[in-house]
Amino acid sequence: MAIPSSPLAPIEAARNFLEQIQKPALLLVAVSGGSDSTGLLLALHEVLLASSRDDVQLHAVTIDHALRLEAADEAEAVKSLCRTLSLPHYIRRWTDEKPETGISAAARLARYRLIGEVAAKIGATAIVVGHTLDDQRETIAMRSHRSAQADRPGLSGMADAVLYNARHWVLRPFLGVRREDVRRYLLARGQGWVDDPSNEDDKYERVRVRKRSTDADVPSSEPLLDRVELASRAAALVSAAAQAYPGGLIKLNADCLIDDPSVIRYALAALAGVAGGRAYPLAAESMDRVMAFVAGGEPGRLTAGRVIFDRRKEWLYLMRENRDVPTITVVPGETGLWDERFEIVNSSKVAVSVSGGAAAYEEDAAHTTVPTGVLKRAKLSQPLVRPEGTGQGSADIGLVTIRPLLAPYDLFLPRFDLELANAIALSLERGVYPQLPV
Repeated sequence: MAIPSSPLAPIEAARNFLEQIQKPALLLVAVSGGSDSTGLLLALHEVLLASSRDDVQLHAVTIDHALRLEAADEAEAVKSLCRTLSLPHYIRRWTDEKPETGISAAARLARYRLIGEVAAKIGATAIVVGHTLDDQRETIAMRSHRSAQADRPGLSGMADAVLYNARHWVLRPFLGVRREDVRRYLLARGQGWVDDPSNEDDKYERVRVRKRSTDADVPSSEPLLDRVELASRAAALVSAAAQAYPGGLIKLNADCLIDDPSVIRYALAALAGVAGGRAYPLAAESMDRVMAFVAGGEPGRLTAGRVIFDRRKEWLYLMRENRDVPTITVVPGETGLWDERFEIVNSSKVAVSVSGGAAAYEEDAAHTTVPTGVLKRAKLSQPLVRPEGTGQGSADIGLVTIRPLLAPYDLFLPRFDLELANAIALSLERGVYPQLPV
């Protein structure tokens, strides 16, 4: 699913996409009623109808965010369109209480959660969304304003495929199609669309960027290619030089730290996200400090983004700092999320508490090569599971499963980083992520 070097017509993009998708396939198309997603649905349907093939099915889903009174009627209009196309359609409504701030981010998370629930219910091969070349331009422009440094991975823009919730691939067939061409396509077929008024509201960064943009050139494919290569080299570094321990401690052979600084930076940012339980990468300024520390080559410690970087002669150790480590209770039969780093599954018959300070952490034979000082510091932020109440013991603890999480990747994993995420997952003795269905 490479992004083309010149704009594609909607039908051409749909045809290319359907030729690449693994067959048989059930595709869940997210349709808001706007021009981009409506055009995507119609183009996919038209190509399938013309080819008379029955090994690809289309279903559609519309999310009513309950933020505008008109949204319910717009969702029904999409349902009506799908009825004329003989396509199954689902409506889901975001009924949760809305936050006072960060509404866009919250709505995005809710949208993916609700779409993911539908995808799981129908057994969808993939979720398909209508982001266009215009969205890609705006994304690159926004990220450029935040960081003008050319080596920042974010400047590659949106990935053409993202794994959501470690389960559902979200694909973007129209990432090489201009919105203008999508609308021409719809008008030629007598199909209207809905214009969301929030798309003209200057309080949103994307709208401001869109209004001031005068660059009509297609974003270069070079940043995308560079990031894929960078992530691949970082994956090779992690596979060759990193070792992760069950409690979350990670060590990296110091010999690799003289490699290409951009590769080291990319790998360390990913490992720090896992060690610290952070879904978002360290800020550029924090990574600058980490890189300066690493380049210095001297023993010592640095803390950034909840992660302690402990440099010894032969190894660099990464571990979660012990500040603000939570304590949670997981009742029988339930699953808890601890410190964004571990999933705790309680299959016992008693409630358990999970806190920092893993018992006998340094007694594990796997840690015999790790300095005692590092182990003592690391265990303060590793999960200690204890049964609540009296009369309970090790038999109950044996029925509690602790599964490491990869915070940067378990929610949203861009295709760029699939190889790197798999390398880290394997080092943690976790299964690899699902492969792209293309």
